[in-house]
Amino acid sequence: MKNSFEKGIRYKYLRLTFSSVLVCCLLIIGIYFYMNNQQQEKLDEFTELTEKQETLRSLVHSLNQLFFRTRGFYAFQNEQELIMSYTELEDLKKSIVDMNDLSITRQEKERLVELSDFVGTFEEVIFPAAVAAVRNNDYEELRKLSQGGTNTAVNEFVAFSEEYQAANENTLNKLNEDMLKEAETFSFVLILLFVLLFIVIVFIILRALNDIVKPIEGMQKSIEGFVQGEEVAYKPLERSDELGVLSKTFHEMINTIQKNQEELTSQNQVLLLNETELQEKQMKLGASLKETEKTKERLIRFNELNHILSFTLDKQKLINATLEYFNDTYEVDTGVLWLPKTGEYTLKGFTATMFKQFQEERINYLKARLKDRQSFTVKREAQQEKGFTADTVYIHDLYASVKNEENDHIALIGLSRVGRTFSTEEEQDISGLLNRIHLAIDRIQLYDAAIHERTLNERIINNINEGIQFISKNGDMVQRNDTMCTMLNCGEAPLDTSITQDIWIKGMSDQTTDSESMFTFLTNCIRETDREANTFQYTVKEPYERVIDVYSTPVIVENEKTGTIFVHRDITREHEVDKMKSELVSTVSHELRTPLSSVLGFTELLLNKQLKPEKQERYLKTIYKEAKRLTNLINDFLDLQRMESGDQVYRMDKISVNEIIIETAEKFRTQKDHSIVFVDDASDVIVEGDRERIAQVLMNLIGNAIKFSPLGGKVTISMKNDANNLRVSIEDEGIGIPTDDIPKLFSKFQRIDNSSRRKIGGTGLGLAICQEIILQHDGKIWIESQEEVGTVIHFELPLVSKPQENATHEGAEENPPVMIVEDDMSLALLLSEELKVNGFKVIYHTCPKAAFEEAKRTPLVGAVIDIMLGEEMDGWDLVDMMKADDLTKDIPIVISSALDPSSDAKKINKISHYLTKPYAPINLSKVMKKLLAGQDENGVIFYARKDYIDNE
Repeated sequence: MKNSFEKGIRYKYLRLTFSSVLVCCLLIIGIYFYMNNQQQEKLDEFTELTEKQETLRSLVHSLNQLFFRTRGFYAFQNEQELIMSYTELEDLKKSIVDMNDLSITRQEKERLVELSDFVGTFEEVIFPAAVAAVRNNDYEELRKLSQGGTNTAVNEFVAFSEEYQAANENTLNKLNEDMLKEAETFSFVLILLFVLLFIVIVFIILRALNDIVKPIEGMQKSIEGFVQGEEVAYKPLERSDELGVLSKTFHEMINTIQKNQEELTSQNQVLLLNETELQEKQMKLGASLKETEKTKERLIRFNELNHILSFTLDKQKLINATLEYFNDTYEVDTGVLWLPKTGEYTLKGFTATMFKQFQEERINYLKARLKDRQSFTVKREAQQEKGFTADTVYIHDLYASVKNEENDHIALIGLSRVGRTFSTEEEQDISGLLNRIHLAIDRIQLYDAAIHERTLNERIINNINEGIQFISKNGDMVQRNDTMCTMLNCGEAPLDTSITQDIWIKGMSDQTTDSESMFTFLTNCIRETDREANTFQYTVKEPYERVIDVYSTPVIVENEKTGTIFVHRDITREHEVDKMKSELVSTVSHELRTPLSSVLGFTELLLNKQLKPEKQERYLKTIYKEAKRLTNLINDFLDLQRMESGDQVYRMDKISVNEIIIETAEKFRTQKDHSIVFVDDASDVIVEGDRERIAQVLMNLIGNAIKFSPLGGKVTISMKNDANNLRVSIEDEGIGIPTDDIPKLFSKFQRIDNSSRRKIGGTGLGLAICQEIILQHDGKIWIESQEEVGTVIHFELPLVSKPQENATHEGAEENPPVMIVEDDMSLALLLSEELKVNGFKVIYHTCPKAAFEEAKRTPLVGAVIDIMLGEEMDGWDLVDMMKADDLTKDIPIVISSALDPSSDAKKINKISHYLTKPYAPINLSKVMKKLLAGQDENGVIFYARKDYIDNE
């Protein structure tokens, strides 16, 4: 084994490669250590010379510094220089010691000894004597010491050091050159070694090619010739390694193959003879497999169709799947399946138009042929179906039907094939399958009828106004309708979810005001022994108060109670009507009796007593006042009655709401404890409405605001645009309304039950009438209130302008306010419209006192004041009050008057502008814009333009 390994190719080339690499590595390592040693010696020598040179320089520098410092002391007698001289002397001695520690020559040693002796003599003899001479100012002695040879010894040593440094520099340069040459030699040697290593590797590769690749190529060439059928004369290698063994084995294999070639050829011929027989068997097996696959696919399709016939509830899906099965199974070219009664149909190779035409032309013929038979076939010559062939082509049609017990056609089918007939077996299969369709259609129709009946019952139950719930024999609630869940909270569960007795009874009882009585009633009704009909009335608070009447009745089947039905009926309306009737009788009797008592009492006094004229007049005024009050009450009743009966007539027209507000507010100006403020912030005020009815609403709402503010205060009427509507708000500072009572206020005869409102009185019809009027104008009305703070009543009316034409002012909340104090309503409205168009909010007043209070409350950008306002105060009085008050003195004032301004020349300096009537309203908006921008100059007077006066 060992000899075989030693002769092997692997061992041979491993040994050759290892030995070559080892020799090269040893050479490289030896040369490296040799060159590195040489370099280190040169480097040590270079370092020693450098250190010696640096030490010598330090020594010469210390020597020069010593004599420089001593001479400085000699010349200037500076003690600091003396101290520095001693320091330099110590440095010089240290440099001499350092120099002696180095490797120096004998000559250098002698020079150092001489320098050391000189330094000792200088330190001990010469320098102390010189210092003493300097301190004694004996410069003659100092000169003698200087001439005593001191400088000569120093100069000689300096000259020696310079020569030594020059020689040392040359030596260093030579060392550098030697080191560079050695480095170049080392690099060259390394390159030679790498070249040698490359040559060795190339030699090994060439040897391997000759010993391994060349014999393998010979064997490959022999194999290729053998494969191509050529004569092969391969000679094995005479070698003892692996390639020799492989060559001998290959030679033996070639010989063996050639010997067995004839036997293999004969066997191949036998195989070729059997191949034809195998192919025939394979073709038969493939045909059988295809037939099996077709049968499998047919069974799969039949199972799918069977599943649809058994479970589907969609007729269209049923006939689609059936025709698709016929098409896949019998390979029909065209087909139609339809249900004559319900109208569903499906087509294959047909269009809807073709099918309609087919029905019109062929349906009677088919029904007649299928009257006494289930199916028949027809053979006809093809027309369009034959295509481009010149021969006669025939179409084979199969028609079949499914009939019910009354012999009516439930389903009709027509199938056609071009050039292929329908066999008797296929016709029977199709007829049998159609019978199954009959059963499926009957099942679907029964299901549809059941669903229709169930849906109808559910719709009937869910659409009646009573809430119905069915309780089973064991007390569980198994069914309820939508109305029931509207009356009472039934949770999120579906309507047919079963809920146990404890849960549903407790849930319903907890929602009522008297849960204990409700619980007892429900429990008694569902007892098995209870077979009587019972009634009960209960009240539900959430989400609002409702009164509900419930009655129960048992469900008896075969003289046995199987459950209980509860019917809940919302009688809140009837309950409220009864309550309202009682309140109406009480209110009418009270409200009508009071003025009638006054009228009768004062009339009796006038008839039976002789009274003074002034008393008679006072009594007659009282009778008139109470009679008018009685008339208003009767009118309210009549208005409400006409509105409810639909007999109220509305005369609709385009009206300006701001005019109606001003007219209505003027009727309340006599109120001493209430100030009425009108804030006009609407750019569009035209609505479609009945002027008298809108005025009636305003009279009622403003009157309520005053009536329910018994302590006085401000009533603010504001108007602004909200999208495509005009919103009017009446705000007071009165007693307010509890939040829970606000939803009740628009009901007839509804009044808040508290002591403050009972003292005020009223029928409770005003807001109901207002709501009816606003609703008839396609508007809405609502209330915001807080007790002891005040109430705001809003109502909105749709504007006449279309949405795209409605020029609502953006940012209306920030519009700067301007106050107009004017008793001429027409002019006030004209000025108001001009200011609103230019982005101002207008606050309207006619009373100077109320205007002054408004000016103190509101940060105005300006005030427009007419001089001729009233008897008690005029416009200048208002100006004086505003200028005298710190809160209003800075408000710009514009006088709008028909008087000549020259008559009030002394007062003009108090205002910003004086506009003489008549003037163009645009002048006022220009003035206000300047005042707002701060660009105005005081005292500017605008007079009416002549052309404007002429046009007017």
